Amino acid sequence: MLLNLTEEQIAQLAPDAASVKAGKGLASRAKWLLLEYSDRAIWGHCQGSGQTPYQTVVDIKDIAFRCSCPSRKFPCKHALGLLYMYASYSESFKQAEEPDWVETWLSKRKEKEEKKERKEKKTAAPIDEAAQAKRQAVRHQKVLGGIEDLQIWMKDLLRNGLLNVPERACTLFEAISRRMVDAQASGLAGRLRGLQELNYYSEDWKFKLTDKLSKIYLLAESYKHLDNLPADWQFEIRTQIGYPQSKEEVMAGEPVEDQWMVLHTRSNKVNDLRTDVFWLYGKASRRMAVYVYFMVPGTLPEFTILSGGTYQGPLYFYKGVAALRALPKELQRSDEKFQPSCCPDLETATQYYRTIVRTNPFVEEVPLLVDNVRLVTAGNAQYLQDAEGRVIPVHVDENIRIDILATTGGKPFAAFLLADVTFWELKTIWYQSEYYFWKDERN
Repeated sequence: MLLNLTEEQIAQLAPDAASVKAGKGLASRAKWLLLEYSDRAIWGHCQGSGQTPYQTVVDIKDIAFRCSCPSRKFPCKHALGLLYMYASYSESFKQAEEPDWVETWLSKRKEKEEKKERKEKKTAAPIDEAAQAKRQAVRHQKVLGGIEDLQIWMKDLLRNGLLNVPERACTLFEAISRRMVDAQASGLAGRLRGLQELNYYSEDWKFKLTDKLSKIYLLAESYKHLDNLPADWQFEIRTQIGYPQSKEEVMAGEPVEDQWMVLHTRSNKVNDLRTDVFWLYGKASRRMAVYVYFMVPGTLPEFTILSGGTYQGPLYFYKGVAALRALPKELQRSDEKFQPSCCPDLETATQYYRTIVRTNPFVEEVPLLVDNVRLVTAGNAQYLQDAEGRVIPVHVDENIRIDILATTGGKPFAAFLLADVTFWELKTIWYQSEYYFWKDERN
């Protein structure tokens, strides 16, 4: 069979913690009157409180769910229970021909996917290049106007001094952020809102603030001289400012076909909009990639991608300088597992980080892989230490720190981190070739 999910990966699919608990409660042979599988799906009959058992099925090639229960949660506890059953008791499943209700559901899913592909292949309406150029010219002038106001605001801020910024941070950046939105420079607006979220109780807030302010000013100044920049930097600056690259434009480029491992997943929810960020690593290309997916209530992700999972298929990278962001196409889950190639020590990892930020100073988080490190504590601070005794400050939540020490016993491990100018953030580890991750959710 093609499905090989761990309990942690199944938990990622659940809508909430209560569903995880309920799903695990159904992972008992006594709860299921029927457990069967084919090369496309697993299905079963789960006995509920009523006389008729619930019919539950999971598409194992492109993970999706269906259940006859009335639950409004997706996936429901029965679908999760079926996955937990297979993860723990796969021998209880009998290979069989797909019953009508399973075959009908899978066929409808296939028809829907084929219809979507045909729709995407239809010739798009001809682009009115003159109208498009006019719109771009109007937006360009709006952005320039916004940048002029931004630079005046920044100069006033510096003239008045930065020492009183912490006490005003809650409101200081609101008006200028809205001005950037009006100027259609959403990238600048996002960076300004990020200044509000700095930890002004930390000792290094002045360094962080001046670093981010200088990058905002450099970005604004670069846009004013856009025509004098190389093509790749024009794409980079425009993207950083807030100009979108369309899906069609991105996928017109040359794809990178590889087997991609999901190193880490971050989920961020603001109001009803959920943003999932996936950091990927290519086995053959040794290339890092970032896939960002936006989801509103009532919609499902285009691809079901799980931390620690491996997927075969092409990625199309955005245009820009040392671009990491990419779009997947037709990713297929693979059962093959591998550990990514890592920097052998902290010195090599630091050199790699410096190379990336020298290449593109606007990068906010640099993904790093480093091997043979251990977690050490000095006072209230946490550090990574390599075999040569080098250390670097690292941020790790207390519960994660305890889990890492319990798992490794203080012995060396390989790690995936996100690095910025002040510290590295520890996200996932490999210990004795086993992958360990922790949920990263922000609201």
